[in-house]
Amino acid sequence: MKRKVLLIILSAFLLQQYAMADEGMWLINMLDKQLSSKMKSKGLKLAPNEIYNENGGALTDAIVALDGGSCSASIISADGLLITNHHCAYGDIQAISTPDNNYLENGFWAMNRDQEIPIKGKTVTFLRKVLDVTEETNKVIDSLDKVGPRGIFFMRKVSGVLESKYKSDYEISLESMWRGSKYYLFFYETYTDVRLVGAPPASVGAFGGETDNWGWPQHKGDFALYRVYAGKDGKPAEYSKDNVAIKANRHLKVSAKGYKQDDFTMIIGYPGRTNRYMSSFELKQKQEVLNPTIYNVRRAKLDVWEKYMEKDPAIRLMYADKYFSISNYTDYAKWENKCLERFNVQSILQGKEKELAEWIAANPERAKKYGNVLADLKKGYDATSDIVKVTESFRESIIRGSEIVGLGQRFGSIVNSMTRAKLDSLDPNNKDLKVFMEASKKVYSECNVEADRDLFRVMLGYYIKEVPKSFWEKEFSALADSLGNNPEKIADYIFDNSVVTDLQRLKEFFSKKVSLKQLEADPIMIMVNNSRIMKYNQTEEKILKDAGLEMGALRTAYVKAFYEMQREKGVAVYPDANSTMRITYGEVGPVRPYDAVYYHYQSATQGILEKFNPKEYDFKLDPKIKSLIEKGDWGQWGENGKLYVDFLTDNDITGGNSGSAIMNGKGELIGLAFDGNRESMAGDVYFMDGYNKCVNVDIRYILWIIDKYAGASYLINEMDIVK
Repeated sequence: MKRKVLLIILSAFLLQQYAMADEGMWLINMLDKQLSSKMKSKGLKLAPNEIYNENGGALTDAIVALDGGSCSASIISADGLLITNHHCAYGDIQAISTPDNNYLENGFWAMNRDQEIPIKGKTVTFLRKVLDVTEETNKVIDSLDKVGPRGIFFMRKVSGVLESKYKSDYEISLESMWRGSKYYLFFYETYTDVRLVGAPPASVGAFGGETDNWGWPQHKGDFALYRVYAGKDGKPAEYSKDNVAIKANRHLKVSAKGYKQDDFTMIIGYPGRTNRYMSSFELKQKQEVLNPTIYNVRRAKLDVWEKYMEKDPAIRLMYADKYFSISNYTDYAKWENKCLERFNVQSILQGKEKELAEWIAANPERAKKYGNVLADLKKGYDATSDIVKVTESFRESIIRGSEIVGLGQRFGSIVNSMTRAKLDSLDPNNKDLKVFMEASKKVYSECNVEADRDLFRVMLGYYIKEVPKSFWEKEFSALADSLGNNPEKIADYIFDNSVVTDLQRLKEFFSKKVSLKQLEADPIMIMVNNSRIMKYNQTEEKILKDAGLEMGALRTAYVKAFYEMQREKGVAVYPDANSTMRITYGEVGPVRPYDAVYYHYQSATQGILEKFNPKEYDFKLDPKIKSLIEKGDWGQWGENGKLYVDFLTDNDITGGNSGSAIMNGKGELIGLAFDGNRESMAGDVYFMDGYNKCVNVDIRYILWIIDKYAGASYLINEMDIVK
């Protein structure tokens, strides 16, 4: 099956594409022909200015980024009703839940606007305009280069110059494509009064849980609803009871007509990061060093949390969002490696690099500019693999380990501040101390002490095993030696003797004036002093400096060389995802993951009952939803006696696309993208045609839940539903 995906620049508006070699990047004056020959032939019914129009009213005005791009969403009513994935709302739902009023487990539905719950810190961002500023940006870069050497904030200076020139009421962001081959200015408008409207219980929204994650078939009702509010002038405003629902420039129509195999689909959203220009040398390090380390340590962390979550529903609620977030990428690391090996991606990249080397060598100017890039990249990654493994083991086990021990870093900051200010003692009313105590209360409210102690034991075990003693500070080394290098004994010593590891003990300690010596003597300082990343970074920097290598510059040169070669050969080129708005198009279809194995492109409610198991958390069901499914009253949302739940397409997505609207050829909403299949897990590096699939929740299942389960028909009446 040939992939149907495309990068489109509409009036310099950059949308997402991960294209095959015969598909290209097109400017607006070339777009009509391209749409006619490709997208329109597959079922697109829209003109270019109906997809994007900086004057407003196009599809892209209904597509938004949540929380700066962590997820995507879409506006589905004239009054700012917004739909995204349940897992994108997971943290918000958890935050407003209590053991007595557990919206995560029981769901939440506002039956009128007064019942909608404001979500503190939630943001919804609209893209208003994009400009190609490549030529101007390069001129600014050249002028600043003449002033002096580039510093770490060099591009911030460049961006500042352009933002000053293009002053606007909107937020402006300068974005680089192909590592500086092109530059675009994005103009955004962000709303901060966002309220939760509805969310099904986790047994619907996350049915199948970690077990089904990245798998197929899935049966998740992965959706949640918010509403966006503004001041009475329609402009973004902080929360106020006097704010009003926004009047959307454009909202998506909702299709209840369904779809069939080979139907055209497109997704517009905010994908986070891809590495489609990764070198084979970087991939080798990722595959052999980073992914195994990340998977092993995070899997051990999840096993600790799961043990305590199974014991107590209150602990499950406390850890639910953290567990989900970490488990998602833990599984990804495992399945990415399986796919990288299965599809022999390193070999594919090596073949591309052979072509690149020949292209470079064929021209003296190119040879002078890029001649050493491939050899130096290989040299750099080979030289740093050992230290990268050590550094990642340290990060995962210690920096991202125990949350309570992590408070030690803030505790250490107080010590450092006192030392710099030459203070011998600390008063209970100290401003920095008050900030620390508030942070401590927050950490303790979000974790279980015994679970965290247990986690610290396990994480120390990885640290001691994987990080050589040459990286240990002498205080930690002495403590470890005195306790036989036993991670459990070390962890227990820290937890039993530090004031930081017991909230009541911490409060009592700081209830009176304490001396600097008392703080410095606390056992948590052993971990603070042993948790400095500087030594690891300096080691890697020295290795590269001794080899005369600057990896950032080499990676940039590598991408630019590929960009130039592909353009010269007339091959489609496209930028990696970078949290800017993109479009991908494809079609509905099945997957054949292995020989003699065939998966249909739709799952139905029958599969929910087949998977139901009250003894397994992932496959429990809310009794009401189970009863409704057994009853089989699908109303207007069924098709041929069935209610479809999820479906597959070959649209190309990645992290950040979660919650993206998947639309038919008329731009009508038919579902929400929420996952990929396990066979697609090499996709951030290489799209494997025929295997990469996008998993979507069917909008008709969502409408049925709102209608039959929640009884919130007023929300359905608010939408423009096409039948």
